Amino acid sequence: MPSIHEVRRSNALLKSGSPGMVAVMAGATSGIGQATCKALVEHCEEPTVYIVGRNIASATATMEHLKTLNPSAKIHFIQSDLSLLNNVDAVCREIMEKETKINLVFLSAGFLSMNGRDETKEGLDKMFSLQYYSRIRFILNLLPGLERAGRYDELARVVSVLGAGKEGNIFSDDLSLTQKANYSLPNCARQSITMTSLSFEHLAKAHPTVSFLHVSPGTVRGTNIMTGMGSITSSIINALMVIAAPFNVSVKESGQRHLYAATSASLTKKTKEHAAYRLAWDGEACRSNEVFEQYMKDGTCEKVWTHTEAEFKNICKH
Repeated sequence: MPSIHEVRRSNALLKSGSPGMVAVMAGATSGIGQATCKALVEHCEEPTVYIVGRNIASATATMEHLKTLNPSAKIHFIQSDLSLLNNVDAVCREIMEKETKINLVFLSAGFLSMNGRDETKEGLDKMFSLQYYSRIRFILNLLPGLERAGRYDELARVVSVLGAGKEGNIFSDDLSLTQKANYSLPNCARQSITMTSLSFEHLAKAHPTVSFLHVSPGTVRGTNIMTGMGSITSSIINALMVIAAPFNVSVKESGQRHLYAATSASLTKKTKEHAAYRLAWDGEACRSNEVFEQYMKDGTCEKVWTHTEAEFKNICKH
């Protein structure tokens, strides 16, 4: 496990690297995404960063702070509800019209809710869409830019902050969790986590010049991930996080660690067994997961990808 001092030392070296990194960060107006964005802008020379999210006030404050960290940075905000796949398409078209390459796609938008299935107008559950479908759609749309960077031996990486290592049994006959009996917060989390790891394996094999990282942030204090749980529950959980501070990490440290994962040269090699990376909060590879390994062998990986493509074809109009 790299210590936080090693992480900071590695991040500091980014200043001496090639200038002009282009990063797309979905969900960077708060929490881990925002902390990672701050770390990236602080440590990179002349970066171009696209922050995508819903909250204009938070984005404005974030952008003002980023400019004080690095006046050479070019910061753009695109307001969008990313639970809608057609919105994701529009955002990506706007970015690709301006950029010839993409070095980093960092995906952390999401929330937790116990209110049951909440369908968007496109027919997907909102929480599930943000955790899985929206993120995969982002990746597919921006792959041409990522591959262009990879062909020139530049950083070409995708990071999805979710729950690597927590893969488990999924409803393979109800992958989008449309059946009421199958839907719950734990089931939605497990479904999106497992489908992300499987889809990243598919994508990494098909696009060898791009690195795909599924990361579990661990227990992080100072995020707003619990806002969908209600004010009382959120307040109690936040208080407990402060009390348990020795056993979790601050959002600032998490941002530093995620920047390390997003830029470290050690995460570019693919193994014989796996093409993508599954990382724990500390940067270590997740332990072998029996269910995940079985899904890689029994055709579930292919089934998940076929389902994902079918949903995109049905929903996306362009």
